[in-house]
Amino acid sequence: MATYETTSYAQMRRCRMAHLYGRMIDERFSEALESSSSDNAHVGGYVHSVRPDLTCWPLRWTVTVEAFPVAARSMALAG
Repeated sequence: MATYETTSYAQMRRCRMAHLYGRMIDERFSEALESSSSDNAHVGGYVHSVRPDLTCWPLRWTVTVEAFPVAARSMALAG
């Protein structure tokens, strides 16, 4: 599981709705808490939690995501 942080209300809302309905997300987070790189993190998987950080302004939300591995795609043979 990976933890990401966002200040975007719209992104938090999409993650919260995906968590509520058990759907996968496909989001790009600008900052990952577990890695020290400043690159954008492209995340796909199931959301486990969305928690607000009420100690700062603007508000931040911490999103915990279980990454979903994508299986290798095989092409169907045309007959």
